[in-house]
Amino acid sequence: MLCPINNPPAMRKLFLIFFVGFFQLHLKAQEFEPVGSQDVLKLAQVTIRNIAINGIKQTKPYIVNRELAFRQGSSYSMQHILTGLETSRQNLMNTTLFVEVNVCFSNWNNDSLDIIVDVKERWYYLIFPYLKPADRNWNVWINDYGLDPERVNYGLKFHGKNITGRNDKLNAWIINGYTQRLAMNYYNPFSDNSLRRGWGLDVSYSRNREINFGTSGNRQQFFKDDLNFIRKQVYLGGVFSYRKGSIERHYVRLGMQAETVADTVAAMNLNYLGSGKTKVVYPELKYTYQYFNLNYIPYPTRGTSFELELMRRGLSNAVNLTQLQVKAARYFEMSRKFYFSTAAEMHIRLPFDQPFFNQLMLGYNDSYLRGLEYYVVDGVAGGFIRNTLGKEIFKYRVKTGLKSRTYASIPFRFYLKGYGDVGYVYNKRSQVGNTLNNTFLYTGGIGLDVISIYDVVLRFEYSFNQFRERGVFVHKSDLKN
Repeated sequence: MLCPINNPPAMRKLFLIFFVGFFQLHLKAQEFEPVGSQDVLKLAQVTIRNIAINGIKQTKPYIVNRELAFRQGSSYSMQHILTGLETSRQNLMNTTLFVEVNVCFSNWNNDSLDIIVDVKERWYYLIFPYLKPADRNWNVWINDYGLDPERVNYGLKFHGKNITGRNDKLNAWIINGYTQRLAMNYYNPFSDNSLRRGWGLDVSYSRNREINFGTSGNRQQFFKDDLNFIRKQVYLGGVFSYRKGSIERHYVRLGMQAETVADTVAAMNLNYLGSGKTKVVYPELKYTYQYFNLNYIPYPTRGTSFELELMRRGLSNAVNLTQLQVKAARYFEMSRKFYFSTAAEMHIRLPFDQPFFNQLMLGYNDSYLRGLEYYVVDGVAGGFIRNTLGKEIFKYRVKTGLKSRTYASIPFRFYLKGYGDVGYVYNKRSQVGNTLNNTFLYTGGIGLDVISIYDVVLRFEYSFNQFRERGVFVHKSDLKN
């Protein structure tokens, strides 16, 4: 796009290109293969004289340049430049470094022009109180446990992003309440001169007085000891990453995990850690491939995503798990601000005989069917498909009164949607009463999604399932760790 400034020569040249293409199409229709405006855009080569970046204070300029579809001093067709403006804006927004991004061209003179990149940086250092229910979602905490304050985690969280200007992250947690946790991780995605290789470290320690030791009636079973901590976890690991461009990413993670449970837990479920064990220590090796060609990763409405994860947990029969996980999604942007998406997720865990802590599947984290939030489904193979039809119905900017270029106003977008989900989970050791195992599942509903800065997405959903149960559910996603 043209920069929002007076640029009559550029406008005249752009008009001229389309006019010439149209004229050639009619003049040569009888003698030659038609040449349209798109052909002229492909042939006309223009050199990028300068790339100007406005608005950066913390971010290194080469981190911005890395995500652009152009290089200073190189020549491109006008078609590449026009499409590259949106590609560059999309890539920069998906770095999660900026609140807003605008990429345009200016000063088009003969066969050269300038690229202008205008960004608004986020606040990169956040220290805020941490207050969150320990249960899987808000509905479970409210309806099953009556807003029990003892099931809340509280503390402080430090979120540091872009601390050296290279899009690196430093997070630290001091958490008390339902789970006592100390954790810290650091990740630098661009640690070499080529800006392709990265590394990170992760360390955490947690302990609980209550534990989910099994599943009955498709719901979690808990045991609590008010006097003793009955579960302890320690993790130490590192990650190596490789990212050549802006769409594909590779990660290799290697870590050591130790988990200990009380004798009472092993007695209630001999298969919790397997064979009545109370402690396991095991290495974990994980390879992840990601392909994100999306207009906005936190809430995409156009593009394709694909993620493959292969994990090996343990080196002996004490812990023996090989897991393949695949996620794929396609988003179609339609007219009048409608979009349609279909997303699928698949898991397989080998061998099929696994202890309970390796069987958690549907109902945990982001793997759930909308309308089955009150239930969990454990297993070793399965997955789901989500289909959504949405429409942007409203967007608005709320003035904050702050004298800040970035935060003078906060944007909000509202999407109305309808959806339908299907899923299936196989469990070789399905217990009596867990009727959702080895059963075809389907749900549906309508909802409203609210999107704002810092990747905050609130989902208000009225869902139903095949058992004629229905209800209103609330989900929230925000800053990723």
